[in-house]
Amino acid sequence: MPKSNVDTAQNGSLQASCPLWADIITHKRRFDDFVDHYQQGPHRPMIDLKRRHSSCVLANGERLVLAEGLNGEIGRAALLGALYHDVGRFPQVVRWGTFNDAASTNHGALGVRVLKRENMLEGETACVRGIVLSSVALHNRYILPPRLPKAVLTVTCLVRDADKLDIMRIMAEHVNTVNPGDEVVLRVRNEPDKWSPHIAEMVLKGMVPSYKDLVYINDFRMLLGTWLEDLYFPAARAQMAVSGHLEAVLSGLPDAPALRDARERLFSLLEREKQASHHARPSS
Repeated sequence: MPKSNVDTAQNGSLQASCPLWADIITHKRRFDDFVDHYQQGPHRPMIDLKRRHSSCVLANGERLVLAEGLNGEIGRAALLGALYHDVGRFPQVVRWGTFNDAASTNHGALGVRVLKRENMLEGETACVRGIVLSSVALHNRYILPPRLPKAVLTVTCLVRDADKLDIMRIMAEHVNTVNPGDEVVLRVRNEPDKWSPHIAEMVLKGMVPSYKDLVYINDFRMLLGTWLEDLYFPAARAQMAVSGHLEAVLSGLPDAPALRDARERLFSLLEREKQASHHARPSS
């Protein structure tokens, strides 16, 4: 079986900075061995997409760990949470043929069951295991529960940010070429001149819509635009702003009078973050 790109996500500077990260390769191999069991059959394109996504989320997680100066068990848990965050997607796709949790099962909760059943966190401390399991369970929540322990909140937010960064990449590749029944965009309707007024209203109020609120592809575009304000870490906002992916997503919004205020607000947020990122760069 061909292996994924997860090995390429290993960053030498991480190994050098903290011995606790030196054997992360063991988990990459566990992840690949697990996914290999789901690689055959009609759902292989969806499996391949999530395999690559997991690799990219780990790479994003490594960048954020370094940018935020996380170390020790929290840093390690963040990397493992990033790698394993979507481990429930693979049995979900094979059993239900969908990425839509509402039409199947909560893939975060399923991921926790997979990690426990497969003993994938074997060898980790109780602290790391607990934080990783919490981050996997919580990464796809619309709203996080209040009063989470600081370590769980930090790692979960890092995993969520790293996840959103790569979802934006995926969506930039899909939103302008949506096919009927496209699972990647949750089967929203590809009617490029339509949108839901209540989604535009949420944008103007600085609110983040839920996946279950989406009807049209433009609703999805607006949801993705609101993520720029929803990211927890400054380094994640900077990465999303300069990547070009969000710009590609928003470019498909129609320049209709009724949508113009929401559209302009999203582009203004993007430009503001671009400027903040530019000014934050050290001068050469």
